Amino acid sequence: MDFKLSKDWKDVQDLIIYGFGKVAHDNIRFFKNNFRIVYIVDSDPKKCGCEYEGIPVKHVDEVKGELNRYKIVIMTANRNALLVGDALEKLGLENGKDFCAMEQFLTEWFWMYKNRVCLMEVHSTITSRCTLNCRHCNMFMPFYKKHVDYTAEEILRDLDLLFRHVDYIAAYKILGGEPLINRQLPKMLSMIGEKYGDRIGSIGIITNGTILPGKELIDAAKKFDVKIDFSDYTDVVDYEDKFNKAVETTKQAGLRYTVNRSLRWCDFGFPVNNRCYPFEEIRQHMMSCGPIFHGLNDGKYYYCHVAWSADKAKLLSTVPDDYIDLTKLESSDKAKELILEHSRGNLAKGFVKLCKVCGGCGNDNTEFVRAAEQVVRNGIEV
Repeated sequence: MDFKLSKDWKDVQDLIIYGFGKVAHDNIRFFKNNFRIVYIVDSDPKKCGCEYEGIPVKHVDEVKGELNRYKIVIMTANRNALLVGDALEKLGLENGKDFCAMEQFLTEWFWMYKNRVCLMEVHSTITSRCTLNCRHCNMFMPFYKKHVDYTAEEILRDLDLLFRHVDYIAAYKILGGEPLINRQLPKMLSMIGEKYGDRIGSIGIITNGTILPGKELIDAAKKFDVKIDFSDYTDVVDYEDKFNKAVETTKQAGLRYTVNRSLRWCDFGFPVNNRCYPFEEIRQHMMSCGPIFHGLNDGKYYYCHVAWSADKAKLLSTVPDDYIDLTKLESSDKAKELILEHSRGNLAKGFVKLCKVCGGCGNDNTEFVRAAEQVVRNGIEV
């Protein structure tokens, strides 16, 4: 592996976390168990001046003169991580020496100094069916001609294959479609929590809040401290009463949850208006997108989960370098390094096939669309 962190990261015990958003909320517990978090830094004044899990949250202007005293791990989505990195460099800090992105830290530091394979975020889709029909769905669900549903045993089998080579996953998310459609979801949570709860920092469900969580789901989620991420599209789709009831039910149950109000999505273009990136620019485009999450379905580990869905919907077939076939991987240090390299985007051909035609979510995609705009289904506008 090509290690980019400077050697003085070896004995690091104190860290500053940059970013007080969703990524930090999902992963701060794991970091607290391994390091002393001096404080959390953010550039948004509305998020600062408080404590989270006993850790002070400070505005960057308040501490910019002392940031060089500690190593900094950036905990934001890739689009913002690049911007944060640029801002830190303007303060005289150096990437790889003074700071790094979270995924780099997890995959590189833990392997180099603890001989552990730690992944940042892995997603599994448990159904392609959805209660909404979003024109710009980033998993292409409206384009599925034949829907897929997974059993609890199939999802656990995928995790069994991955955990043969991986020591820890900071965040594991279950999604769809709309995952609450799959009636085996409570069973999945129980099976995953029982077997791998101590090797997953946070188990989560991403839902649009159109379905009320039932008692069985709530009980399983409570037992294994599952976090519910609600995507709020009520400013576009008329389901506010349902959504509020789903959130209130979750709140009353004492479950961890967030409400994410997406005002805009990146326009992938694909599969309606495909982008056509020049060959020499595709890898740079892929790294700009650089998903913090990777996909796990059908016994394969995908650098980009979106590519898995494009293949499953029969829109664009994947090629072997887009994924690692875990069913063919023997247990060895070489296999572990292969997974780590793949997670960092170091693919044999340099990029995922889909990146040739997909706009992605990176800073180089400045085309945005209204989130959750609906399309006609069976002659009815939903």
